[in-house]
Amino acid sequence: MKSALRVLLVLVLAALGIWVWGYFHASPQEAIRRRLADVARAASYTEPGGMIARAVKAQKLAGYFSPEIAMRIDLPDQSRHEAASRDEIMTRAMALRTMFRSFKVQLLDPNITLGADQKSAIVDLTLRAETPGEQYLVVQEIKCTMRQVDGEWIIVRVDTVKTLNRAPDPNRRETLRLT
Repeated sequence: MKSALRVLLVLVLAALGIWVWGYFHASPQEAIRRRLADVARAASYTEPGGMIARAVKAQKLAGYFSPEIAMRIDLPDQSRHEAASRDEIMTRAMALRTMFRSFKVQLLDPNITLGADQKSAIVDLTLRAETPGEQYLVVQEIKCTMRQVDGEWIIVRVDTVKTLNRAPDPNRRETLRLT
């Protein structure tokens, strides 16, 4: 009975060791998926908080990006936004916390293409953001370029992907013509 218990304990410890090793030595794709999940968590919030908390959380979000980032994002109102630094990302994140009481960001279906050097990657994903008043405030296809720096994957470029939209414009009234 004692030897069976010892064998079971050794097997459990071995399984735990393999899991811990796999967690800390993940494949680049898994590390990128974790990093993107962290970005989504850092961008999401349920309460805006005080000024210091806003600044700390905005700085944490900006830390996922390179110091000089190329960001070209087409916004839903047909305007285009370009950012070039962590400071601007931090400023925008703080402004967002003053505009909305809560904000939820999801980065869905990442399609990761690693570079030949295994230190860079292009990630195609869907960004979905919502607020309490408007579900699906933004649903946008995004293309991110990421690079591994000091063992951490950082975002160096973000572009929106133009998609074909065949849905009718809800503001445009047309009558259906039958011929």
